[in-house]
Amino acid sequence: MTHTIAPAATPQQPAKSAQSPLFDLLARSWTLEAAITDVALDRAGKAAGFALADGRMALMPLDDPESPLARMRVEADSGRSTIRPREKPVAQPILTPELATGAPLLAPSNMIGLVAAGRDGRIHRVTPRGQVISLCNKAEPIFALAADGLGRLAIARDGRTDLHDEDGMARQAGLLTPGPAHALAFAPDDRSLAVALKESLIIGQPRKGYELFPLGGSGPIGFSADGRWLVGSNGKDGIWLLQRQDGQIARIGKFRAPPTSVAFSRAADAVFASGAFRAAGWSLAAPPFGNEATGALKTGRSGLVLIDKVAAHPARDLIALGTADGAVAIAQAGRAEEMPLRQADGAAVTALAWSADGLHLAIGTANGEAALVTLPPQLFK
Repeated sequence: MTHTIAPAATPQQPAKSAQSPLFDLLARSWTLEAAITDVALDRAGKAAGFALADGRMALMPLDDPESPLARMRVEADSGRSTIRPREKPVAQPILTPELATGAPLLAPSNMIGLVAAGRDGRIHRVTPRGQVISLCNKAEPIFALAADGLGRLAIARDGRTDLHDEDGMARQAGLLTPGPAHALAFAPDDRSLAVALKESLIIGQPRKGYELFPLGGSGPIGFSADGRWLVGSNGKDGIWLLQRQDGQIARIGKFRAPPTSVAFSRAADAVFASGAFRAAGWSLAAPPFGNEATGALKTGRSGLVLIDKVAAHPARDLIALGTADGAVAIAQAGRAEEMPLRQADGAAVTALAWSADGLHLAIGTANGEAALVTLPPQLFK
């Protein structure tokens, strides 16, 4: 992986920036009024929604009139790519009213835009242009949210998880649980629902039955793109990895911090997690069932600051890494070389996500800095 794009020559002195020249060329960035806790992109690829700690959401369109792709020029004699600086200020984000008491939980809507759910029980649909539509206003805490892309929402409340039609919010089915689920995820192959609890994991479908696994925790969970694997944080010092076909489980520990982010890379056939001084990764071609060193992929440089967030490119074997001090880099799975993208500013990266086409990387931090970075394919070899 190599960085081949340079700033275009300009007769004017560029404005001073706290960020790298590459970030300034490729990113649209904003300073918001509250810490960012999450980011989600809608299924149509129109907008990114950043969840704010004060209960609001900030919406930014992925489309950019001055995209780096439009500002790029390839020199005929050398083939060298350059990008001229942006000439106009970036458009301001759309800020919604308060959607929740505390940071809203986000999921892509099955219809349009994003769904935002509050711990206070409120649920809204927010369109890419910022229109807010109330879906539910029950005074009952919501602990987790997921959407299956086919019309259903899964909503975790204390002691049960319910499936609803998003259109009209009719309740389809319910699953009683010992306490609230802390994370929900739909399998992409058969739309089975995974319900992560403190002491166990439940996977299944209404009327078809559920399986119970001894895989507790308090962190995130996620399915691989083909639905064969499920990964989750144990909320303490590591992750677990479940192979659904035969129920084999790998438990991987000794992380420096509880993993708050997990990701599968389809291109690398691997799984990654935060919580270490470099991206912790393992090949799924040689899963670490017997020994956690089996299939280990040393990805990115080992530093002195913990990786807080990881995100896998949807098509390439690239992993975005966000650190506890605000730096963001991109590394190729299994290689130490990194492409520094965002410089550290002392505030942790709290949100990191690729767009479905892999062209944009959304970044959010604990001090309210949000960015959409457009990464031309020419950037990588």
